[in-house]
Amino acid sequence: MSSLAIDLITPIWPIYIKSSLSASMIELGLLFSASNAVAAVMQIFSGFLSDKYGRKRIHVLGTLLAVLPPIMYAFASDWMDLIPWILLSGFATGLYLPIRWTIVADVSSTKTMASAYGWTNISWLVGSTIAPFAGGILADYFGIRFPFFISFIFLLAIFPATLLIQETRRELEEQDASHKNERTNRRGEYLPTIISFSMINIIQGVALGVTNPVIPIFVVANFQVDFTFIGTLYAIGFGVASIIVQIPGAKLSDRFDRRKVMFVTFVASTPFFFLFAHSRNTLELIAFMFLSRVVLNLHWSSFQTLMMDSTPSSKWGLMNGISAATFWIGLLTGNALSGILWDTWVMAPFYTSTFAMALSALPLLLLKETKGN
Repeated sequence: MSSLAIDLITPIWPIYIKSSLSASMIELGLLFSASNAVAAVMQIFSGFLSDKYGRKRIHVLGTLLAVLPPIMYAFASDWMDLIPWILLSGFATGLYLPIRWTIVADVSSTKTMASAYGWTNISWLVGSTIAPFAGGILADYFGIRFPFFISFIFLLAIFPATLLIQETRRELEEQDASHKNERTNRRGEYLPTIISFSMINIIQGVALGVTNPVIPIFVVANFQVDFTFIGTLYAIGFGVASIIVQIPGAKLSDRFDRRKVMFVTFVASTPFFFLFAHSRNTLELIAFMFLSRVVLNLHWSSFQTLMMDSTPSSKWGLMNGISAATFWIGLLTGNALSGILWDTWVMAPFYTSTFAMALSALPLLLLKETKGN
């Protein structure tokens, strides 16, 4: 439900800000950056506080605060009207996002963690597949502001469900001795883990953030499509592409050296980010976005499980917070650059994205595989 609510507005959000609220490309990028900056800061505090005081209360508060911004977006008459609400949205996201991934780790064993993350991602991505397509249709038939109202309703409906989630932090104290010792013995590797995964997150955040605000505008400008097609592009190119690789990605994580899985997927995905900018028709747009996400997202279970296995269990919340925060730092940097690069040369954001994605493979050389340790 959460991803359904959020991704209803994904295909129309940049177009709404630019076309309906008269923002320039640089202002568009700065708006994206402002929200991500707040989220990045809050995710570190959220992870730290959840390790100390528990997951549930912070998760509930973040989910509640996330309800209001979408409906306030719909009533904006100028892009500056969005500023307080995108800051609130970033604050809320920073509170609840790292908690959700930490809860999965809390209730999983070492052997089941990869598959648990895979199924969790699938449940999230089902919404991310349906929502962009539905949001595009709603915008075409009822106006570009209508999906924001539906997003608000969905987010409001989610809040009561968060009250039913049980506190999971206590389960860290109930793990068997070998499971706890396995994590505790890795305390000496904790700082290199933070540095390595943070570098990957920042670089990949830039790679994705530099194109996020401009993709819908690029597609509309070059192919004269409607909102329904933009929604279809995201539904297939991101949603379907991400869903179908979750279970295979988890199996790769269990079977192979996770550093090698990540290296191959990072490098192999880069040509498709480049080719997307050179699409000659709408079918190629969908195909290249789909292939870039299929290959890249095979790494996710390997990334998350290696990060958790390399971190003491008492620091899982903090580590997830740092990981999310550093990724969003990269996103906000990429977002801020997107408008400047676009105004310089419309292809520049896509070339920057391609280069950064390839570069993100280098920090993997600093990591160690923990299987069997």
